[in-house]
Amino acid sequence: MRKEFSASDSKNKTGVYIKGAIIGVVTTLVLMLIFSGVLLFLNLDRAYAVPFATISVAIGSLIASYYTAKSIGDRGYLIGIIIGGLVFIIITILSLIINRSGLSSNTMFHFVIIMLASIVGGILGVNKDKNKKYI
Repeated sequence: MRKEFSASDSKNKTGVYIKGAIIGVVTTLVLMLIFSGVLLFLNLDRAYAVPFATISVAIGSLIASYYTAKSIGDRGYLIGIIIGGLVFIIITILSLIINRSGLSSNTMFHFVIIMLASIVGGILGVNKDKNKKYI
């Protein structure tokens, strides 16, 4: 069952967008902690950190837009774009605060990955129907 929001429910939509973005950032951070533990305990090369970070950001963005699109119930691609932008801004600001190295080409690569994963998550979230049975 889809939740339908009217124009008067814009505060509720804003809350869902913020909650979705927070879920995405928290998921990304948890995955990064897990991957850093794997790197540490398996004594892997630091070169694996960049792909693990990219995977973490992609999964976090997908989960954030999936949750938000499923909660709102329509226009999954648009929800994915909005959530992707929010997640990108939050993660970039956190990265600049922690790393202080500025923006790089890797930032643009993460932007593309976040946006693609968010759009896919939004489309999947809108099209997820509990009543459908797939064989």
